[in-house]
Amino acid sequence: MKAVKMAFIESLRKLMGWCPMKSSLGKRAQIDCSSGFKSENRSIQLDSSLVNPHENRIPKVQVSLFDFEALITTIFVSIISFTTSLLVWAYIPEDSFLIIFSGLVMFLMPLIFFLNRPNTAVVTSGKIIIKKPLRKPIVVEKEDIRQISVTKNRDHSLRWLIRSFYVIFLPLYLGEGIIKALRNLERSFPDYIVFSLFLVRLAGVAIFLALFYNFELLAPYQQTLKVTTNSNLNLQFYTEKPKELVAILKNEAK
Repeated sequence: MKAVKMAFIESLRKLMGWCPMKSSLGKRAQIDCSSGFKSENRSIQLDSSLVNPHENRIPKVQVSLFDFEALITTIFVSIISFTTSLLVWAYIPEDSFLIIFSGLVMFLMPLIFFLNRPNTAVVTSGKIIIKKPLRKPIVVEKEDIRQISVTKNRDHSLRWLIRSFYVIFLPLYLGEGIIKALRNLERSFPDYIVFSLFLVRLAGVAIFLALFYNFELLAPYQQTLKVTTNSNLNLQFYTEKPKELVAILKNEAK
């Protein structure tokens, strides 16, 4: 009876995959399988040494690209804004609330400046991919690059002067608009006209804020990497590691 019982237990152990060396083999397998991982806060994370080393070399890059298309778009939107505002003033009665639209349409200008802000770029040894809002990414192949040069970033040198200008100018500009609006109300101007004029002033403040935001995106970087392509496209890259970026563009292994 005892022999039958032992045979049954042995069969059951084999069926469940039991092995006398299971604990030692399991530890060895765990060590082998976990050699490429690091444990942090009791979680398994992939060791950075196993990640593609080329991907780790790519620095954070900002690119300034105000090309011909962006210039034409900015001019076109500005003309449309001013023309629409003047037409509303000319054909909408002064006591109509629609006169407010003449001020609202001016906010298209700061919007277009914001959309043309410096963008992030993905740089590899083979190509440059520039991400543009509301537009398809611009891809520059390595073979199309004609010249690469590193220069000093003038925005970085003048950053405190320009910041001081905005800090002083914007409150004065906005305050003047508020004072004018209050005076117009005292002169019994229609409320809709006063509000529309004040919206035009706010649109001007928004334009300066958009320009200041674009400036602050590039001001922290000390150097500018200028890239000229065979299609006469001038790109300005801003990064904390310009030499590393040049090495990537030239496909030089470090």
